[in-house]
Amino acid sequence: MPILSESVELPENRILSETYFAKREVLLRFLVRLCGDESVAEDVLQDIYLKLSTQDIHTEIREPLAFLFRMANNMYLNRLRGENSHRVRDTAWRDLHPQAEHLPDADATPSAETVVAARQELRAVMAALSTLPEKTQAIFRLHKFDGLTQPEVAKRMDVSISSVEKHLSRALKHLLALNRSRNLQ
Repeated sequence: MPILSESVELPENRILSETYFAKREVLLRFLVRLCGDESVAEDVLQDIYLKLSTQDIHTEIREPLAFLFRMANNMYLNRLRGENSHRVRDTAWRDLHPQAEHLPDADATPSAETVVAARQELRAVMAALSTLPEKTQAIFRLHKFDGLTQPEVAKRMDVSISSVEKHLSRALKHLLALNRSRNLQ
């Protein structure tokens, strides 16, 4: 009877790992041509290795090198999509907050007054959030504080994405109203 704690490497994983190491330089050249940056190519190669070493592949792979090229291309495209969504989000934020260009560098140590004002602002936001229903608070925290995507929040909370959007919209409207009332004072 086999011991359950032993790790048994699946044949497909072994074949892919061997192909990865044998053709690593070819994959690196492909990725450098694809992305134009050797350090990014190395990062993608490392991601491929991590994926190969942590996932069990149970399907037959007839062309392991072609599979690795496809995997490299897909992982690079996923990386680009992530960078683009960050860039779009950051641009949208800067468009909504043009005064942010005049803020001090992130590396600069904030003054005591800035720290106190930020703490007061945070307390006001947290107090405003605490007046919302528990589910709305939880969804807002998972998305805004923990960084989960809306589909991830929906899955974790066992609700629809539409429900997540509605709760987030409610929370943001509530916080905007707080901000408007504070600016009028």
